[in-house]
Amino acid sequence: MTEDLQKKFIKKIIKVIDRWSFEQCAFCEDGTMVSIEGMLDYKCSRCGKTMNPINYLGEIAKIVLEYREKIENFADS
Repeated sequence: MTEDLQKKFIKKIIKVIDRWSFEQCAFCEDGTMVSIEGMLDYKCSRCGKTMNPINYLGEIAKIVLEYREKIENFADS
């Protein structure tokens, strides 16, 4: 069970990092980033959310917290 959780965890982390590297939206599957005039941040062409490094780090943090909760629940049972 833990090996399966580890594999899913790693896949999710890699997915967010790839999106960050290729300037894709952290929230949408097919969201591509469009430059906003006069700003350093990008905006998703699909959902309209602005993206910056904090968004990607936030998504990684959510995945880590979810993984920790699953591991703790698994250890308790």
